[in-house]
Amino acid sequence: MECKDYREQFTSYLSDVLFEKERLEIESHLAGCADCRKEFEATRKVWDLMGEIPQPEPSGAMKTNFDVILSNYKKELIVKKNPVSEWINKLREYWSLQAQPRLAFSLLLVAIGLILGYLLRQPGQSATSYNKQIDSLSSQVSEMKQVLLLSLLHDPSASQRIRAVSYTDEISNVNLKVIDALFTTLNEDPNVNVRLSTLEALVKLSRDPRVREGLVRSIDLQDSPIMQSAIADVMVKLQEKSSVQSLQKLLHKKGLNQMVKLNIEKSIQKLI
Repeated sequence: MECKDYREQFTSYLSDVLFEKERLEIESHLAGCADCRKEFEATRKVWDLMGEIPQPEPSGAMKTNFDVILSNYKKELIVKKNPVSEWINKLREYWSLQAQPRLAFSLLLVAIGLILGYLLRQPGQSATSYNKQIDSLSSQVSEMKQVLLLSLLHDPSASQRIRAVSYTDEISNVNLKVIDALFTTLNEDPNVNVRLSTLEALVKLSRDPRVREGLVRSIDLQDSPIMQSAIADVMVKLQEKSSVQSLQKLLHKKGLNQMVKLNIEKSIQKLI
């Protein structure tokens, strides 16, 4: 990784949310890079100052307000009849707070086990009703994964953003909002490894015409030689003949790498 990739992870390092391997990699890099050490010390000073900001004291009305909210919540619990929906709503609220991925998935697995156990114990439940509940649960889980994906795409850590992109393999029906977010990442993410992972994920979704059109439009937006060559290879793989014009335009881009130029020329020949 380059220095900028390590610097992107400084906040995650200070937040103690990285895996041990990632922490050791950063520490090893800091030991040998004076510029990054200086940048890290500056980041840590800001982090420490943020911790010194005084916390506001709760107002006297807080307890009263809390008691009212708790009372209303208890009334809602009495009205609710479907415990499955209750579990799903709680999980959705948890995801909306951008929970840490490892903890979030642990809770998700526990919740799924409890919900399935509940469904299997229901007496006299018909197969049709059971299947409907399972389908509904699967749909809800897919929605939560998409929410988690969208959240992690904004994470300052490149490794977390790559992890977010990988979640597309676990989502059965990727919605338009996720597709748009993936294209934003493909075209604008500062880390080339994240962009390569995103390109790979979008290729798997290329049965959607909107995805193929978006990939063709992305050709003009790539400035990295690695990405330019990779997206040309993708056009050949997909046999996307509508990309020829964009690839030809890319050939005339100022400062284009010679090896990339040769690869694009070969790609065009395969597409014509």
